[in-house]
Amino acid sequence: TEASKESFMPVYKSQFNESKGKLVCKTIVLPVKTSVKGPAPSMPEGKEDIVDEAIKAYRCNVLHTTFPKPGPADLTMCYLTIYIGEVLRFLKNTASKVEARKKVTQLSHDNNFTIPGEDEFCLPGFFGKPDSKAAKDIIRQYFRQIREELTIRLLEIIYTKSGKQNKWWFQFYKRSFMGIDKAT
Repeated sequence: TEASKESFMPVYKSQFNESKGKLVCKTIVLPVKTSVKGPAPSMPEGKEDIVDEAIKAYRCNVLHTTFPKPGPADLTMCYLTIYIGEVLRFLKNTASKVEARKKVTQLSHDNNFTIPGEDEFCLPGFFGKPDSKAAKDIIRQYFRQIREELTIRLLEIIYTKSGKQNKWWFQFYKRSFMGIDKAT
């Protein structure tokens, strides 16, 4: 049964759930290793951040249809898991890394994506609604920042050094985390 599968294969939860930081829409604006401008504080190289964690846990977490009792950082990891699947589906027919970089830049730089509190947001029951215009701006900027950073790092993993698709990653394009296909 589905319930027995879940007990043998638990979801990976974020190690950052106890982190201190700005709480917006029930999630934390966590430090990120990035040069992309945004509200996330800078994190030193050599340490794992939420983007690394989402990429590392993706191939296990994408197999799940539920995510029990998510903490504040888990919400961001869930969002990034859905976004990784969206990127894989977006690039599934893109053979080379050079072509993929051009194509995926459109997706990651697009400001026209939904955020908590908007009708089409992918995880409406998980996140809270922004309680002010400032909170709405922060969550949009934060999501854009981590989407861009994730896209930069993900391209280096889903394409081999020779520039071809990594079949061990692209086989997951058919999977959707909790039945959700798009983060936008």
